[in-house]
Amino acid sequence: MNRKNIIESFLLVLVLVSIVAVPFFILKINNYYQSSKFSKGTQVITLYGIAKEGIWTEEPVTSFNYWWKKFKRAEEIPVRDDGTPIIFRVTSTDVLHSFAIPLLRVDPYEVKAGQFVEIELKTNGRLQSTEFFCYQYCGQNHYDMYGMLVVLSPAE
Repeated sequence: MNRKNIIESFLLVLVLVSIVAVPFFILKINNYYQSSKFSKGTQVITLYGIAKEGIWTEEPVTSFNYWWKKFKRAEEIPVRDDGTPIIFRVTSTDVLHSFAIPLLRVDPYEVKAGQFVEIELKTNGRLQSTEFFCYQYCGQNHYDMYGMLVVLSPAE
């Protein structure tokens, strides 16, 4: 092999490694960011709003899986009421949504596509199970965009 072929082979391997390593690195950075941003024990709940299916889901939604994957509705989200804060990281995958938990006095937050909104809820030992839903009309399945926060007993 001459020098030119060695350099081309090296560059090819470098490009292939980059294609695999960069997405992995981005995912790890995101996990590190979340774990270092919030204090230890904070309950972080990430929700993705999908208007075409009319659901909130906890499954990560990307431009790659949005069109072909059937996402599981976040029907019941368990939360602890032990004094640690609860952070809702909410985003939209397609259109403008609005996230609210009326019983807990979480007013509607505007949720734009591709942008995360972080909503902090402080627990005080008096939380009760309640619904969360979308206030902004977002499409024909808008009325299906709801879920439940289920407060776990202290033993759980």
